[in-house]
Amino acid sequence: MAACRLWRGTMSTLEQTTRACGMRGINPRTMILGALFALMAFLSLRVFVLLTKVEPNGFDYFGFWAGARVAMQHPVRLYDFAYVTARQTWLIGPVAMHPFVYPPSSLPFFAPFAALPYWPAYGLWVALTAALFLVASLRIGATWLVLLLPPVACVAQDGQITFLIAALIAGGLSLRSRPMLAGMAFGLAGAIKPQLLVLLPLALVADRQWRTIGVAGATAGLIAAVATAIWGPGLWADWLRAMARFQRATFAMPSVVRAMITPYAALDLAGLRGAWAFPLIPPVLLAVWSTFRRTADVPTRMLALIGGTLLIIPYAINYELALLAPALAALAMRTQDRRWPAYAAAVLLYAAAVPVLGMGYIYCQSALVLLLALLGWARWPSLRTRPDAWAPIARPRIPTRVAAEVRRQEQHTANFT
Repeated sequence: MAACRLWRGTMSTLEQTTRACGMRGINPRTMILGALFALMAFLSLRVFVLLTKVEPNGFDYFGFWAGARVAMQHPVRLYDFAYVTARQTWLIGPVAMHPFVYPPSSLPFFAPFAALPYWPAYGLWVALTAALFLVASLRIGATWLVLLLPPVACVAQDGQITFLIAALIAGGLSLRSRPMLAGMAFGLAGAIKPQLLVLLPLALVADRQWRTIGVAGATAGLIAAVATAIWGPGLWADWLRAMARFQRATFAMPSVVRAMITPYAALDLAGLRGAWAFPLIPPVLLAVWSTFRRTADVPTRMLALIGGTLLIIPYAINYELALLAPALAALAMRTQDRRWPAYAAAVLLYAAAVPVLGMGYIYCQSALVLLLALLGWARWPSLRTRPDAWAPIARPRIPTRVAAEVRRQEQHTANFT
């Protein structure tokens, strides 16, 4: 209650200030939004500079580029962690482990860039994926301000694949009325990073998007078939074994676990069993099912789908927070929504979750839960009151009295003429 009174007092003060300054038509929330994203721009610049001091630009992309080159030259060694890491020492120096752990179906996306020298490939990769990310964000109601969020700066500096995955998921969700295109977008995302789409089948079944499910499966299957034809079926078994080795190795390195954002990682870092996070799976499944049954709002669906996934998978690094950026930025633009203060607070929580800003790994690992809890509370009224998203929408009907008056006027006009 005190927070609500403070917020109402702040709004009243801002409104009086704008009127006194002759800015009667300016919404105080618009002023706060501008100040908020100005802060985001400052934090993003700071994040980029600090990360550049810690690691070279494109540190993560170098693993994709080197892995794709190994696949073209020595495919049997693609999932040899030591070999792939050794191919990267000329840029990143000696590191314990920097392997390629993406499925063979991701290679058709990386291979064209690997044909270029590293720095042009890195620049082109970031430019193209960021452009797709921005276009998809605009489709769901965000603005170019989404590029100012700090986790977005992390992805650009690292050259991660998050821009592309977020663009494909946001694009697929926004193309609900075009199941062929939506299915293709989801299929492409699943071929690159399938663990981030573990909840997608449940969501599409809840929404009764049968054609989208079929097209997504066919698209992913076609890409997998192409990769198998080029690099051979043996890579799939190598990849499955590499995933198990990679998880064991990463959870044995506390520095890497501190950079993770999942409840599983938080429990593991606290000395507890990470599997204790798995009881979150039933409520997450219920939340995703309810969201896709009750609302067609794309940002809400994206938060449920991606946020739920990050809560139940063991491994996700802080740059994966950028997957939530399009949905969060879209909600932040809704300054007329009575829950807008919660959206603004969520942006602050979200920005502070980047570790290099100095909030500490305990906050960074709990920020995801706090963020989703706040946004879930803010969006709950729309889920509680809206009918099923797939139900037909009734056409508006003209009241009887109005219709009768319209008919009398039309009859009178006809008689007069």
